[in-house]
Amino acid sequence: MVFFSENFIKEVQSKADIVDIVSEYVSLRRRGENYVALCPFHSEKTPSFTVSPRKQLFYCFGCGTGGNVFNFIMKKENLSFPEAVRFLAEKIGLEIRENEESLSDSFKLKREIYNINKMAAEFFHENLSRKEGERAREYLQLRGISLKTAEEFFLGYALPSWDSLFNYLTKKDISPELIVKSGLIIPGRQKGSYYDRFRDRIIFPIKDVYGHFVGFGGRVIGQGEPKYLNSPDTPVFTKGTLLYGIDKITREDEKGIILVEGYMDVISLFQSGINRAVASLGTSLTEAQAKLLRRYTEEVVIAYDMDAAGRNATLRGLEILREEGLNIRILTLPEGKDPDEFLQKYGKEAFENQLHNAKNFIEYLLDQQREKLDLNKSVDKLKFIKKAVQILSQIEDEIERNFYIDRLYRQYEIPKNTLLKALHKKRIEDIPEIGFKYKNSQFRNNNKELREQSPNKALVNGIFRTEREVLKALINYPESGKKAAYKLSPIYFLYKNHKKIFSAILELVKKGEVITEDKVLLALSKDEVAASDFTKLLMEGEFIKKEEHIEELVLKIKQNYLKFAMKQIKEKIKKAETIGEYNTAINLLNYYQKLRKEMELLKEESAEKGGM
Repeated sequence: MVFFSENFIKEVQSKADIVDIVSEYVSLRRRGENYVALCPFHSEKTPSFTVSPRKQLFYCFGCGTGGNVFNFIMKKENLSFPEAVRFLAEKIGLEIRENEESLSDSFKLKREIYNINKMAAEFFHENLSRKEGERAREYLQLRGISLKTAEEFFLGYALPSWDSLFNYLTKKDISPELIVKSGLIIPGRQKGSYYDRFRDRIIFPIKDVYGHFVGFGGRVIGQGEPKYLNSPDTPVFTKGTLLYGIDKITREDEKGIILVEGYMDVISLFQSGINRAVASLGTSLTEAQAKLLRRYTEEVVIAYDMDAAGRNATLRGLEILREEGLNIRILTLPEGKDPDEFLQKYGKEAFENQLHNAKNFIEYLLDQQREKLDLNKSVDKLKFIKKAVQILSQIEDEIERNFYIDRLYRQYEIPKNTLLKALHKKRIEDIPEIGFKYKNSQFRNNNKELREQSPNKALVNGIFRTEREVLKALINYPESGKKAAYKLSPIYFLYKNHKKIFSAILELVKKGEVITEDKVLLALSKDEVAASDFTKLLMEGEFIKKEEHIEELVLKIKQNYLKFAMKQIKEKIKKAETIGEYNTAINLLNYYQKLRKEMELLKEESAEKGGM
């Protein structure tokens, strides 16, 4: 995507009034100085979506989504930031000042490859309907794929010829060098010779979220290796960042996304009326793919093949998806079938029944361990208990953890006290590097991250307020804020979103830029949750602290951090002593003393400045 100048972005933002833009999507009603509406991003009966014309921001107090006019268009139209700028510029009739000289070489190359891929997709698709494509059509028919579905996915056929696509594209005045960069042809041994990468294969065009043809997958007809062949990495195609079928997913579907392995699984599900499946392109799920899924859903059902490779891929995928805070279920189809095979044999209704009974990730992990062992043998039962403890230690919610402890007791007669004692020991084993450690991937609400671990609500609420006061001070007083930012570090912010917001501010300071609301929002444009929380912070009301109090806030935030860290360590010491882990307790005590010394130094500094 093209990058626009900061002045052009400001001009677009100043002319694209957020009330005018948002009112094209929802019915806004005036309430005081703001406007309210039913949120366009989640289902609700009482309006919690607020638009501020003075601040040119929106925020939903129901689902927590917020930002400026660019964030709204990015989320509503599923666009990147540059695309949202262009979208709004065109909407308000602002001339987009770009020319070939202003475009980067990388942008021009990507644009040319998109065009080449589009022509190749059309060529392959046309081949499928010709006489030469009869064998490919018969194969699709054998696999139960209708012509209508083939058209919907723009399926194609690569001819057996070694150079049919090469000849087609060069006749369109495309240089061989460019076609090589697109990954569609390969240089031959002789200088100046080339041959097609895909030959005698069913072609599955791969699109990105914007509908661009970015690459291709090819399935051999009949015998041959490899069975599936993908485009190589190119300037527009990286397997680990894409999901096949993502261009057909909408955010309106609240049932979650089904993650499968292959092209045919996605297509078969779509043809049966289940149009919420994507495939990971034959690779192990990556962090980038998990982030892409998170943009569209809160729940993912993993429906990989249940052979050894599929089971391993499922286990790897579980951890990556959990790190993104997604709810996960695992579908294990009978007879080891993949979704395509199961649908062909049993139909949609049977598949949906299986889908309804998909296991959550704890159930799946426990079942996986149980299947490997004979629990009638003492040795195997002991192994299972140890594995179960490792699995249950991942659950932060005490009620949920106790539910599974009770279940293990009922199913396998494992004493509850045995599990509880082992879990206590497991959960205090790791001494944190500094302060404390908590798992934030399990929580959506930042307040909950700390409340789950501290019964002292006053302490938690005090930390939350102080962190927000500091962030507001940095925004309201840019010059003083710049000095204060250098005295802080992201580690001092205990709330995940506050940490991200401060990191964005610190980056601006390091670059020598003035701290502004718009610049921080732009820096957070790829993190929807943090951007929304920053918007909420801006809409909470005016900041009343005086500029000279910034130093006081800096000291306070450091003290809050150490207070909470020391509290966490004291609790761990008590637990360690309770179960007889005295070496662990001593190590923790030494660490506690170091933190206390840091706190004393801070108090001395505070006293020198006149106290707090």
